[in-house]
Amino acid sequence: MLKNLLILLLLLLGLSACNKNSTQGCTMACTAQYVYNYYGIILTDSKNPDAKFINISVINQRTNKPVVLPLYPPNIDFVAGFLLIAANDNKGEFSTGGDNIRITATNAVTNQTKSAVIRISGGCNCSVAKISGPDKLEF
Repeated sequence: MLKNLLILLLLLLGLSACNKNSTQGCTMACTAQYVYNYYGIILTDSKNPDAKFINISVINQRTNKPVVLPLYPPNIDFVAGFLLIAANDNKGEFSTGGDNIRITATNAVTNQTKSAVIRISGGCNCSVAKISGPDKLEF
């Protein structure tokens, strides 16, 4: 009985050790199998497939700071216009419960500016995850 109570207490302490809006004091145990997760958005112009995009900003709305974009993982070919936003390399920038990330870009040809919001979690989680939001920002 005492053993079961001790196990329950340790389990409750472990579950409460990670605040959904924090990346400090993580105690979550992750598997030894490493999976490289990455998420982003495709910037595209249906009328001009070779469009260039300028003034790109990626802002974490919880912290109101720019997201430090991760380096591209080796040996991965992304599609044209893909903007990498989150990977396991920068999961500490996102809270465990997820943050809204606002992506804004301007089409260099038309000067049209558009924005999208995607929700990314990281923090105490074992890897980043996309919770919601579009896959493309279409001009």
